Amino acid sequence: MSPTVETGMADHPSARTPRAPVTPVEIEHGILARVLYALATIQLVWAYHSRVPSYLRLDAYESGLERTPFQSRILMMLLLRWAHHNAFLVRLVDLVSRFTPIYRSHITPETFVLAITDTLGVVLAGWVATRIYEAASERQLLTAYVYPLVLVFCVTSYILLPLQSFRFYYDLPSLGFFSVGLYLIYFRKNPLLFAALFVVATINRETTLILLWFFVLAAITEGHAADWHRAYAPRTLAVVVPLGLYWAGWHIFVGRMFAHNHLEWIRHYVVNAVLLAWPPAWPQLFSAGCFLILPILVFRRCVKDATLRLWLWVLPVWFGIMFVYGILVEVRIFGELVPYLACMSALIAEQAILARLATHAGPCDPPRIHPNAIAPPSHREMAAR
Repeated sequence: MSPTVETGMADHPSARTPRAPVTPVEIEHGILARVLYALATIQLVWAYHSRVPSYLRLDAYESGLERTPFQSRILMMLLLRWAHHNAFLVRLVDLVSRFTPIYRSHITPETFVLAITDTLGVVLAGWVATRIYEAASERQLLTAYVYPLVLVFCVTSYILLPLQSFRFYYDLPSLGFFSVGLYLIYFRKNPLLFAALFVVATINRETTLILLWFFVLAAITEGHAADWHRAYAPRTLAVVVPLGLYWAGWHIFVGRMFAHNHLEWIRHYVVNAVLLAWPPAWPQLFSAGCFLILPILVFRRCVKDATLRLWLWVLPVWFGIMFVYGILVEVRIFGELVPYLACMSALIAEQAILARLATHAGPCDPPRIHPNAIAPPSHREMAAR
C-alpha cells in the first residue's frame, strides 16, 4: 500500500464547490429519508441487543469486579451504575414494560440507557460519514446512500458474526466517540474540542490512541501543499504529546485501580496466526470493513481527497496493534473505522459511476459531463478565491 498525496487547496474541506439551493421536494425527501434512517437504526440496535449476547456480566461490571482489561473501560460502568440506582429511570422502564407487550422480559434501567447510547453511537457514525463524504465529493451523487451504507457496515461488524459473536457495553459508544473525533480532525476544528473529546473517550476505550495518528496524518495535508514536516511541527506536537501522555497516565492509573481483578490474558498473536491459516475463519476475517478494505486499497487513487487517502496508513497500524492485542476474527475490533471506510467506499463508487457516464474516461480520470450538469463557473471561481 502506498497512498500518494496530491497537493492543492481543492483537497481541503473548506474549498468545496457550493451546493445549489435546496428545493421543497428535496426537503420532503430528506425528511422521509431521515425517518427511514431512524427506523433502520432502531432495528439495528434492537437486533444487536437481542441476538448478540454480552460477554460481560452486568452486575460484576457495575461493581468493578469484572475481568481486566474489560473492567478498565469504566465510562459505561459509571453510567450503568448510575442508571441502576436512578429512581426516575426505574419508574420509567417499569411503565414502558407494562405497555410494551412485545418485550419478553422486564426492561431494566441499564437496558434503557444502553439502547440510547448505542443508538447515538450509530447515528453519529452515519452523520460523520455523510458530512465527510459531502466535503470530499465532487458531485455528491451518493449522499443519500452513505448513512444506509454505515448501517450495513455496522451489521457486518457487530451482528453477523458466526465466530466469537459477543457484544461489549462500550463498543457502540466507542464508535460514536471515534466518529466525532474523525469529524473534528478532518474539518480542522479547534484542537481544544478534540482534546476534550479525547479525554472522555479514552475513559471508555483505549483505541482513542489511534486518533492521534489520524490527527498527525491530517496535519500533513493541511494548507496549500502536503508537507511531512508538519508531522512533528510544534503545532502538531502541542496536541499529540500532551494527549499521548494523558493516555499513558490514565491507563497506568486504571490498571492499578483494578490490579486485583482477574486478568484475562492469552497470546493473541498465536491465536491470530492460527486463524489466518484456518480457511473456515477467512469469511469472517475478511468481513472486517464489510469485505471492502482490500477494494478500498486497490482503488484508493480514485479518491481525490488527500487527507482521506493518506489516512489509509492507519490501516496497517491498526491491524498490527490488533494482531498483538486482539482477536482478529472478532471484527468488531475494527468497528471504529466504519465511518471512514463507508465514506471511502462511497467516494470510490461515485467515481466509478462518473466514469461510466463520461465519454472516453479512465476508471479514475475526471469524467466529461455536460456543462449544464455541473456548478456554474462563477461558483467555482468563488470557491477558488
